[in-house]
Amino acid sequence: MAEAARSNVRGTPGAGDVAAADERLRWTSVPRWRAPELPAAASYLACWFGPAGQRRAAALLSAAPPEVPVRTASFAGHWDPAAEAELRRLLAGCLAGVRIILAGPESVVLRAAALARQFGATSEELVLIATEAAGAAEAAEDAGAYVDGRAGRRVFCAACREPFGAVAAMGDVVTCPGCAASLIVDHRFSRRHAAYFGWPTALDLHR
Repeated sequence: MAEAARSNVRGTPGAGDVAAADERLRWTSVPRWRAPELPAAASYLACWFGPAGQRRAAALLSAAPPEVPVRTASFAGHWDPAAEAELRRLLAGCLAGVRIILAGPESVVLRAAALARQFGATSEELVLIATEAAGAAEAAEDAGAYVDGRAGRRVFCAACREPFGAVAAMGDVVTCPGCAASLIVDHRFSRRHAAYFGWPTALDLHR
């Protein structure tokens, strides 16, 4: 994402932190990804972001019954005001019985899902596919896989309370472009803000 490129990322946890981090992840709100399944529906709305998202959505929709209406929308693999406006239009037209498929980079899919919830969609009505977790999700245990390593993430600054984009791993230190605070990308995630919490380094209790 363009906004991610402007963020300053530095510092990665050492190998000795891996086991402790994995244990913490069992009990946090970090997004988990499982192999997607196509639910029964009166209709489908499939929105994908980027070519990889299109391939994943198309593969899932191949199992849709031919008599069930399917609406599709293609977007670039990043978030922008035009995409948000079009998503709002599509979501406003959804009727009861629709199932909404969102496929693409995790940061974009989670932001689109937060928007869908603003329009009244429930978790049961959403099928979310993060392309970064494609292989891991199929191989994961029941708890699901999470996006590990450096990836595009939305971070919510606990200092100025503004979200921003960054390319970072959980546990990395990033700089908020709004208030210049140094933040640790936490394992806790806010569905409302579609962002990982970023805590000022002086306040972090996990390192």
